[in-house]
Amino acid sequence: MKTLGTPARRLRSELSHIKKQWCALAPEDDWAVGEEKDVLELAHRLLGATNAMLEDEVAYLCGRYLQSDAGAGARQRFSLVLADDFQNLSVAQQTCLCLLARDQLIVAGNPDETVRVATSFPAPEGFATFDTLRRNVTVFALNTAFGNPNVTAFCDAVVRAGNEEALAADQREGTIRDIATVKWNTPDEEFNGLTRYLFAVNAENPEAAQSDLCVVAPNKQWAHAFEQMLVRRGFAVSSLGFERLAGDPRDTNRARALIAYTSLNLLADPDDPFAWRAWVGFGNYLTYSDGWHFLMEWCDEHDAGILDALEAAAAARTAGEAEPFPRAERLAERYEAGRAMIAAHAGRRGHNLLAALDADKLRDFAALSATLAGDEDAATLYAMVRETQFFPTHEANVRAVRVSSYEQLCGCGYRALYVTGCVDGFMPARDAFEVVSTDADRDRVREADRRTFAAGVAKATDALMFSTFSRAPLELAERTKMQVARVRMEDGERIATLRPTCFLEEAGAAAPITLGGQALLADSGID
Repeated sequence: MKTLGTPARRLRSELSHIKKQWCALAPEDDWAVGEEKDVLELAHRLLGATNAMLEDEVAYLCGRYLQSDAGAGARQRFSLVLADDFQNLSVAQQTCLCLLARDQLIVAGNPDETVRVATSFPAPEGFATFDTLRRNVTVFALNTAFGNPNVTAFCDAVVRAGNEEALAADQREGTIRDIATVKWNTPDEEFNGLTRYLFAVNAENPEAAQSDLCVVAPNKQWAHAFEQMLVRRGFAVSSLGFERLAGDPRDTNRARALIAYTSLNLLADPDDPFAWRAWVGFGNYLTYSDGWHFLMEWCDEHDAGILDALEAAAAARTAGEAEPFPRAERLAERYEAGRAMIAAHAGRRGHNLLAALDADKLRDFAALSATLAGDEDAATLYAMVRETQFFPTHEANVRAVRVSSYEQLCGCGYRALYVTGCVDGFMPARDAFEVVSTDADRDRVREADRRTFAAGVAKATDALMFSTFSRAPLELAERTKMQVARVRMEDGERIATLRPTCFLEEAGAAAPITLGGQALLADSGID
């Protein structure tokens, strides 16, 4: 996309706008004009050449097809369609469900619990106005909390930013300990103290299903830290919500997981053009965007495919002939390296294959490695990795404590939730406080995270505990994007002072009681 010459920040903004329009099911001819049209046309060209589509494009294409004459036979395909959490779907996804129902469409949801799990652009208004846009709609409203009333009261207060008039009076009776905030001094104290507490809780009832306990982490680093500490305490752990492979394809040292994934893709399907596009781009500061642009032009001129162009580039390089298109030699080097990788590892299986790709040393592949029988071929391994990337699920082990992101709590329920890293910058994200942003930008981040937070912690049926800490090394705070209130020196080290997540204070009278970490341990008989 960089070959358009559009500045990177504006290009990202335009791509985001394109995805937003797709999710809104807006016809491309109505909004794609000028530079945006150029971006869209190039995106279509690149995706079409590699036989790929973007995630946000799927529901748009389905919706447009179902609305067209060509899709008449697919409309009303199902007698009954039932959709839970309808508010989390985009307009395009909601429209597809409506068009697929023949006799009855039943939707359930709550606009206050909108979470970006099914799409980056959910449409809660689609649920809020569902009955006014259709005929013969029967509405059922659930006015009673089926879980813990104190948890429900807290979540309602968070969503309404402390508007206590919306709370039922009978939800705040008595002194409660089933919802509380625990304050620690540092992140290390949080990791150590909270896992010790969980160990003590489990010791009181060792036969209870540990899968009913869930540690909620604000990011991948916190999730891994708690996972490691829980394992040290003797727990089995199932983690969910942090599996997305990440890295910088321009730097091979920071793209090891991406390279291993792409290698499995090529071993599973050596003719996958999208995998080859990824492979040839690794290690270049522009991911060879210019070379790929020239390759696409060559394909158009010769009515050829991407693999034909790569083969032509490799053949010219081997024969010492002139490049068939600019930058062809560089792409040919990467292509030949890919073919050599395929030839070297084609017969490997299971753990041996992961080790050959250096994936066995990567934390991103640890969960996969632990589940292998050992004789899986590349296609099977690649399918397993894709499953964890696009359809992650907890392992079926009732003795495993769950570690989850806020988003992956959607559709779940746990006897007890332990929500960690409850500091400003983690939740809500630091973008909600950035002074260089506009008020509208900050409000958008804060309100989106508010609903993610409230919808997630509402999944606690018996007990809900928030864990926060007051200070951290400045380098750690900056690297993990905590919101620093002030900085002071302690024993020659710069220490960041932090604030608990603003959502706790905004809950007003529904806010949980506050305990000190050491007091919590002492109450549990832990020295």
